[in-house]
Amino acid sequence: MDVLSTPLAEVATKNVVTLGEKDKVIDALRKMVELDIRRLPIVKDKSLLGIITALDILDAIYSFVESGGKSLYGDVYMRPAIEFATRNVITARPNMTVGEAISLFLKHNFGSMPVVDEDGRLVGIFTEWDAMKIVAQAGFPHQIRDVMTRIVYVLTKYSTVMDALEGITVYRFRRYPIVDEKGKVISMLHAKDVLRYFADESTFNKAKEGDVDEIVNEYAINIAKSPIFLASPDDYVTDIVKKMLEYDVGGVPVVDRESGNVIGMVTEKTLLLLFA
Repeated sequence: MDVLSTPLAEVATKNVVTLGEKDKVIDALRKMVELDIRRLPIVKDKSLLGIITALDILDAIYSFVESGGKSLYGDVYMRPAIEFATRNVITARPNMTVGEAISLFLKHNFGSMPVVDEDGRLVGIFTEWDAMKIVAQAGFPHQIRDVMTRIVYVLTKYSTVMDALEGITVYRFRRYPIVDEKGKVISMLHAKDVLRYFADESTFNKAKEGDVDEIVNEYAINIAKSPIFLASPDDYVTDIVKKMLEYDVGGVPVVDRESGNVIGMVTEKTLLLLFA
């Protein structure tokens, strides 16, 4: 069977981790970090109320800091997660095909679709990560140069958490190579590193004490904990995707072999274009 014709029921994640309508942002943060996931449907009696993502939470934190809010603890951490969630969620039925779902991903620029039955009950979720697994098995003959984006934002060793938050929330880039003075990659910051930082007990306690400036002025390189590997334009997509799955990363810097400088990125989103 053509992979694009495969029903979501066969490839979507079945055991979906969820939140309740009264769960707080800190509950969502901790659950995402503990289980290494980026999105959580919010349900009541198995019916979908909304979905909150890592970017929703980071958006809320950035907006709070930018607006000069009084209490990160009270105004974000302890608020119900549903307040920052997307309520009008585009959903899929189990018989929707992979091709139809990916077309919606690309059209609406989102990275997941809850799968619901005819009664509106949540029965699964299909994500960019699920699509990545399909890419790894599909045997695409393309090279990285065919799918990489050439628009790259980088951070330096002097960039702060606030710089990273701005990039993630304003420019919508979830991954940032951190480079030295010569433009060589020395570390890699993913949105989930920032999420992990804000879920950390030390950061949580600083938020309770009102030390927001100290939190956001931390150097980004100090919280960059994700594995790093580099791709070149001549690498084959299938090889790099398998490595991405192995290392559990959703984005890889593409570097020029001669200079070692970053010339692009390959991400889950750019890989979806293989199905376009």
